[in-house]
Amino acid sequence: MEIRGLMALVTGGSGFIGGRLAERLATEEGVRVRAMVRNVKKAERLRKLPLEIVQADLLDLDSLRDVVSGCDLVFHCAALVRETGNRNEFFRTNVKGTENILKVSGEAGVKKFIHFSSVAVYGMNPPDRTDETTPYQPCGNLYCDTKIAAEKAVWAAHQEGRLPVVVIQPANVYGPHSNPWTLRPIKLINSGQMILINGGRGLCNYVYIDNLIDATLAATKRDPSVGQGYLISDGNVVVWKEFFGYYAQMAGNPNIRSVPEGLARGIALSMEIASKITGKPPKITREAVRYLTRQARFSIEKAKRELGYQPRFSLEEGMKLTEQWLREAGYLPKPG
Repeated sequence: MEIRGLMALVTGGSGFIGGRLAERLATEEGVRVRAMVRNVKKAERLRKLPLEIVQADLLDLDSLRDVVSGCDLVFHCAALVRETGNRNEFFRTNVKGTENILKVSGEAGVKKFIHFSSVAVYGMNPPDRTDETTPYQPCGNLYCDTKIAAEKAVWAAHQEGRLPVVVIQPANVYGPHSNPWTLRPIKLINSGQMILINGGRGLCNYVYIDNLIDATLAATKRDPSVGQGYLISDGNVVVWKEFFGYYAQMAGNPNIRSVPEGLARGIALSMEIASKITGKPPKITREAVRYLTRQARFSIEKAKRELGYQPRFSLEEGMKLTEQWLREAGYLPKPG
């Protein structure tokens, strides 16, 4: 599919992934972009770009019909991404919101619907060498379970002939503007609150933001990708000690303390209990402990084979670009 000149809607346009995707579609691919946001005040990074910023709500069908009208492509990036939260809020945003955007996209005759899912659909403790044939693994985590339900809705829309879809399942996405895998680690390191569990020996499956966008563009342009899902990472794994170690070096605080897994679980439990009393989210949860100690690898062989995907940026290169942004944005002091 030739995408130059097409009209694309990007939901979650003010977010990390949606914002970078909208930017590259508009500035590199010649696509006419509508960046959909819930709050225009949070769309500051988009204002200097050659695109249209539109305000709409995933739960408001009429507003969705307005923004989808005339679009050839829809990239559904919007989602609620948290470790904890309100069950109804997760369901409304991640499941009902997805069902709504699918409905109006089908009605509008969208040519291709690209859905951003997550490796979280395979659970908090997936098998090693997980690939796209691995069954979903509901685990009681609100994000994980609602992303499974959302992905099922996407496949149903395709199987019922309502919409041509592609599903992208990213690993941990880091880079400029990433909150969970860039800003949060830096803030924890700077405040002295960062810890490793079991020496940081769990495996980290990661993807640099522009590698993810490269894979997404390849899937968008390739017609046989319709009806397919693709796991996307940088293709390598490192232990968490190495991944977080890059941030520690940037911050000038290379020594991150480690605690045993059992102690970490106890700390997490006490924080979860305190959270119910104070209403403040816990700094660490038992699910996070399980996540940071798992030994699973994700295969990207399908994306390599079918999309010609080859990660353009190594971890070292991605971290250098991320550090440059962190310093320019004031999260780290500028050198000198």
